[in-house]
Amino acid sequence: MVGDLLRTLRGHRPSLEDDSIKWRQGRKGSFRVKEAYSLLDKSNASLFPARGIWVDRVPTKVSFFAWEATWGKVLTLDKLQIRGVQLPNCCFLCGCAEENVNHILLHCIVARALWDIIFGLLDIKWVFPETVKEALTSWRGSFVGKKRKQIWKSIPLCIFWTVWKERNRLAFRGGVVNVQRLKNSFVCNLWNWAKVYLGEEAFSLIGFLEWIAST
Repeated sequence: MVGDLLRTLRGHRPSLEDDSIKWRQGRKGSFRVKEAYSLLDKSNASLFPARGIWVDRVPTKVSFFAWEATWGKVLTLDKLQIRGVQLPNCCFLCGCAEENVNHILLHCIVARALWDIIFGLLDIKWVFPETVKEALTSWRGSFVGKKRKQIWKSIPLCIFWTVWKERNRLAFRGGVVNVQRLKNSFVCNLWNWAKVYLGEEAFSLIGFLEWIAST
């Protein structure tokens, strides 16, 4: 379904002043190795992506899940093993790697299929950060326009939630993952969330995908 629809659509920057390059973090615009090292050495502990988690009108349970995932508190197999639960650690979705929160939500090939829907629509490339926290911190959408910004902010949360629900289905009920069905579920979830924002401007599903793509 989504595949058919998609086939129909097809840090610190230097400033230039007075013909010279000035480094904004340096004294009087001058680059200093000591100051550059200090910036690199700063802890990111204080940088918590609250705005990427508590997104307006996203279901509260989804935001709470993203909050737990950001702190690494989700009960994936690696966490259960630490608690003494004797289970083999193998990702329920791909079966190719050990399961941890960063793998299952970001790096698993099944989860990547959902990310690729968005990147394909917008024809953009994104280097995946290592952790969920870094992903939410770096998820910026200045190029999507004001009206689409709220939907853009909810995309990672929708992917996280869709992937986690499918993971739990496989963990507790068994079966095999159906990637196409998972794609359909993600797109429909995002579409339903968008209707809350758009109100009377709500589109058909294909209209919604075209709207997302027309940045």
